[in-house]
Amino acid sequence: MDLDRLFETVKERERFDVKWKDFIASNPDNKKVYKKNGNILSYKSEQLIPKKIDKHPPLLLVLGNPATHSVESGMFFSFEGNEKDHRFWSKILKPAGVLDLPFDPGLSIEKLNKQRRDALFNLKYKSPFRIGLSVIISMPSAPGPPWGGVAGVQKLIGVKAIKRLEQEETKRVLECAKKFATPKGAVITFQKNAWNCLKSKHDPNYDVELARKGELKGAFKGDPEIPIFCVPPTRLSGPCSRVLKGLL
Repeated sequence: MDLDRLFETVKERERFDVKWKDFIASNPDNKKVYKKNGNILSYKSEQLIPKKIDKHPPLLLVLGNPATHSVESGMFFSFEGNEKDHRFWSKILKPAGVLDLPFDPGLSIEKLNKQRRDALFNLKYKSPFRIGLSVIISMPSAPGPPWGGVAGVQKLIGVKAIKRLEQEETKRVLECAKKFATPKGAVITFQKNAWNCLKSKHDPNYDVELARKGELKGAFKGDPEIPIFCVPPTRLSGPCSRVLKGLL
């Protein structure tokens, strides 16, 4: 990322430089995935799109942004808390009937992540769908406040810059969807920025209460024949799983 292109004014860049130190210090893995050299900010991110195809309809799950520790671990939703199985797998996707990944509690986090990553790439799991995973904002951040999630990235770079970034990130997701999503499947968003960036212009703007009622439905910006839905955020695992199950 060229910071001179991201920030259009000197003040924007100065605010970023002041906040950068605290942002990097907010998670021990930040220094492993980020590298800033002058005006160039480089970082690792995540996207998991299988190239294999089977009879199942594709379901593209679009999250907000990666957690830094998951990027470093090489797998979406690597773990949470004291290295416990993340709620995304155990309390959202599995109860919703979307995905049942293999889970061996005797494996280390490293081996479990590899097992699940391989399963997703090779379509070796129980699901009525073929699953792909992406993010709307590729910059990783800590899993919680004050620098966590997309809100943490916005706090770092500012409201104007995140709008510029969203434009480029949306192009990336649309390009990804061209190769994966079809009208037989759907795109599911789990977060405000993801929904607002990927919905068609006539669809309603994000509202968490509409999401909780399962009423955020529309046409995918990349192809109006592909349905797009938005479910409650993953931190609300119960409502998220319930709405997801109902929509699908």
